[in-house]
Amino acid sequence: MISEFDLEIVNALQINPRADWSRVADVLGLSGPTIARRWNALADQGLAWITPAPGPRYLNAGWSAFVHLSSLPGEHEALIRRLCAEPAFGTVSLVSGPHDLFVDCFASSHEELMGIVTGGFADLPGVTRREVVFVTELYRQASEWRSGTLEPALARLMAKESLPTPAAYAPDRLDATLLEELARDGRASWAELGAACGVSPQTARRRVERFLAAGYMTMRCDTSVAAQQGLREVSLSLNVPATQVDAIGRYFAGLPSCRLSAQVLGAQNLLVTLWVRDYLEVQGYERELAARAPGSTVISREAVVRTYKRLGHLLDESGRSCGVVPLPLWRESWHPRRDQPDTQPGPTTA
Repeated sequence: MISEFDLEIVNALQINPRADWSRVADVLGLSGPTIARRWNALADQGLAWITPAPGPRYLNAGWSAFVHLSSLPGEHEALIRRLCAEPAFGTVSLVSGPHDLFVDCFASSHEELMGIVTGGFADLPGVTRREVVFVTELYRQASEWRSGTLEPALARLMAKESLPTPAAYAPDRLDATLLEELARDGRASWAELGAACGVSPQTARRRVERFLAAGYMTMRCDTSVAAQQGLREVSLSLNVPATQVDAIGRYFAGLPSCRLSAQVLGAQNLLVTLWVRDYLEVQGYERELAARAPGSTVISREAVVRTYKRLGHLLDESGRSCGVVPLPLWRESWHPRRDQPDTQPGPTTA
C-alpha cells in the first residue's frame, strides 16, 4: 500500500514534475532529504515515475494516432510483446469492447507516421483487424490530470512559474539525447543529464527548459495501479456534430475525471478517456453529452483490462514500471508543421 503522504508527493509532482525537493518539502512541511528519500523509494519499486510527454504544442510539429487492433486469442502474448518493443507505440492496453487492444502511436513526421500505419503492422502476429484514427487537436492530455490528493491551497503553491514562450525552432541531436535520458529518469539532476550527454549542467538545464517552455514537450508523473486509488479507465469514441465538437471536447477536458480529450479523424471525431470509480458514472457523462449536443452518438465504449505499456514505460502485472522504451517524440528532422498555427493554446475550461 502507498501511504497518504506518498500520494501527496505524487500529486505535487503531477503539478510540477521537476520541482526542487526543497520546494516540495516547503509545501508538504517536511525536509527535502525526506521527500527525496520517499520519492526514490517509490521510483525504485516502480510505483511512480516521471517521463517526457507531448506538450500543448506537440501537434504543431509532431504527429499522433490511436490504433485499435483485433487479434487471434492464441497470438495475444506475442502481439503484445512486439507492440511493447516498438518505440513509436507509446501505450499498449488490453481493452473490452469491439477491439482487443488500444495503442497510441507517435511520430516525428507525417511520412514516418504513414510508414508505421501502412507497413508497421504487416508482420505483426495474429492481427485480424485494425482501425487507425489520426489526432487532429488535443483539448486535454494525461499530463494535465491531477489526483487531487493535495488541498487546493497547497496545490496552488506547487504550480510552475510561467516562462516566456520561445520562438519555434528545430531540435538537434543534443535535444533528442536529453529527452532519451529524461525518459529513463525524469528526476535526473542537471549534473547527471549533462554527464550523460557530454555537456555542462548549465547547458543541460538551458536546453531542457527551452523545449519545455516551447510547449512541444512536457514532463509527466505516472503511477502504478496501487497509487490510483481504485480508479478505472474507460474510453469513449464519439461522433459529435461538427458545429459542437470543439465545445464538447472542451467540456470533457474540464472534468476532473478526464485524462484525455482529443479530436480525431476517423469514423468518430472525438475520443475521451475517463478515470472513474464506478462504470455507472459513464452513463451520466453520456446523458450530459446528449443534453449538450443532441445528435451525438457513442461509437464504442472500452474499459481497460490491463495496461502493458504507458508512454514508453513497460508495466508488470501490478502496473509497476519495470523498464522503458523511449518514445521517438523528438528527432533531428523535426520541424514545426506548416499546416498548424504555431501558437500555444490557453488552459482548457469546462
